[in-house]
Amino acid sequence: MRILLLTIDLASNATGRTYVLWLVAHALGWETTVVAPSGDSIWAPVAGSEFAKNCIVLREELSADNEQLDNLARSSDLIIAVKPLPSSYGRAIALHRQTGVPVLLDIDDPTLEARLRTRQPVRLLGHAVVRPRTFWPLVRLYAHAKREQHVIVSNPTLQRRWGGAVVPHAREDTGDGLPHESSSPRVVFVGTNSKHKGMEVLRSAIEQCQDLAVTLTVTDSPPIDALPWESWVGRTTLAEGRALVRSADIVVLPSLPGATYSEAQLPAKLIDAMIAGRAIIVSNRAPIEWALGGSGVVVDSYDAESFAKAIRDLADPGVRRALGQGARNRALSHFSVEGVQDAFEKSCNDAAYDR
Repeated sequence: MRILLLTIDLASNATGRTYVLWLVAHALGWETTVVAPSGDSIWAPVAGSEFAKNCIVLREELSADNEQLDNLARSSDLIIAVKPLPSSYGRAIALHRQTGVPVLLDIDDPTLEARLRTRQPVRLLGHAVVRPRTFWPLVRLYAHAKREQHVIVSNPTLQRRWGGAVVPHAREDTGDGLPHESSSPRVVFVGTNSKHKGMEVLRSAIEQCQDLAVTLTVTDSPPIDALPWESWVGRTTLAEGRALVRSADIVVLPSLPGATYSEAQLPAKLIDAMIAGRAIIVSNRAPIEWALGGSGVVVDSYDAESFAKAIRDLADPGVRRALGQGARNRALSHFSVEGVQDAFEKSCNDAAYDR
């Protein structure tokens, strides 16, 4: 099969999900081209990869680019739009009308709901009044996506909202990480210090565990109040991030409760940690709990004390070893490339040949 993958911006983290879909299509032996309307540089974690060689920027305002995109669509069996946004799904709809090539919509997080403020009626109304030129196109896309017959989503929470088949984030098996031996755990967080990710709570929990000499490594730039036991290593490539995860004793995802993104998002870095056999601590967000399937520690109360207690409970290498093996077993069966391949292949075939 020949796939045209439309994403929103090669420099944005949406490229992470695009990479996942490319990875599975590549494993199936399918020819896949990735196109975005912008991206002067590619998203750092996948820069220099084989995936990057399949990515091109075709800007909407250039007629030559539009002709090239039209030709790419006509030579494809299926267009996959990553996220229900104008620069991906909007382009896919337009190409379908021009060429008749079927469209499969991929939804891996609540980006559209966040932009429309669907859970905040007052802010939604304000958006409609203050920014009507951006608001109404999003509303039309939202309505179109709700009617879309061919949809894949990254987790069951999104499936309940949008329907479609669950095609979770997939990862290659890079093997088990370092042995669990230390009684002074090294905690790793791969990601940015965004508000909804709960870094302040994690940092406070680590501070409360200094009698155990617990350390924290974060893949972001250091804040002005960085502490001696914290290591802020800046943005990393996908390979560098995986290496950090493989060297971790504990991976923590302290997602902020009530945030639009954290309530329906399944972070790919969780899958990396599971495949590497790490002991994992997470907030009780439904997609993350589903992914873990009982193979990690779920913190019900969102406070530093609760996370500190969970970290203390995992100071025992034997406990971490048992949890990590369970997480790795689940990841290999549910989130490896082979584990998601059948669902992805069926969804693509259903969309491509339902003319």
